[in-house]
Amino acid sequence: MFAAMFFILSKLLDFLINPFYWVLLLLIIGIIMLRKKKKGGLKWIIFSLLLSLFFTSPIVMSFMMSAWQLPTYSSNSIKQPYKVGILMGGSMRHFDEKNQRPVYSTSVDRLMQTIALYKEGKIEKILLTGGSGYVFLQDQKESFFIAKVLKQSGIPDSSIIIEDESRNTYENAIFTRDILKHKNIEGRLLLITSAFHMRRSLACFKKAGLNIDAFPVDSKTRYFTLTPDSFLPEPYYFTLWDQLIHEWVGMIAYKISGYI
Repeated sequence: MFAAMFFILSKLLDFLINPFYWVLLLLIIGIIMLRKKKKGGLKWIIFSLLLSLFFTSPIVMSFMMSAWQLPTYSSNSIKQPYKVGILMGGSMRHFDEKNQRPVYSTSVDRLMQTIALYKEGKIEKILLTGGSGYVFLQDQKESFFIAKVLKQSGIPDSSIIIEDESRNTYENAIFTRDILKHKNIEGRLLLITSAFHMRRSLACFKKAGLNIDAFPVDSKTRYFTLTPDSFLPEPYYFTLWDQLIHEWVGMIAYKISGYI
């Protein structure tokens, strides 16, 4: 019951922590105050615009994301193959029923890098962990669809393990631990997820008692050079801020709940 309530509340919280809505709310308040000829309306509008410039600044975003996400590294540094590469969900946005194919998310690099690791012989098996992240569309289990993509990429059934019941990072770790134990799979484990998501993921898997290494992918920053473009607002950064704040709040909530 607690796990179900935690899942639903986390989805509601996603809406509240998006900075785009903060800016929008301040702007609406300012406009309403101006229309009613109340003092301070213009200040609310100016504050909303300044806040928007902050959240869309390439300089600010590069600094904050670089400080948070774990550094990526080349697969060439992996000298001894891992028994299992654990791919976290999030590569797929939803399944297109009409065209019978996945619609990938901006974090599809998780999937691409996992396939590359397998082809390079860096991991022997791939464990897909991730069911449905939706409150109502519980039948859209990501691991099931991604398994098909792996098979289409030439990876055999014998190298694919599916965990499709988890709904969040905590359950990813617990259910993965259980399925590895049930299948009597032992050996070195490699966790594969986005660099910004790795801190919380790694903490959950270690809390679950798994001895696991991290392979961060999908870096949201690149080598940053100060140019005139660095001072131009980038609306896409609202999305990155949403992901970053989600991780901060998630770390706090998971710590309070004893998940990490």
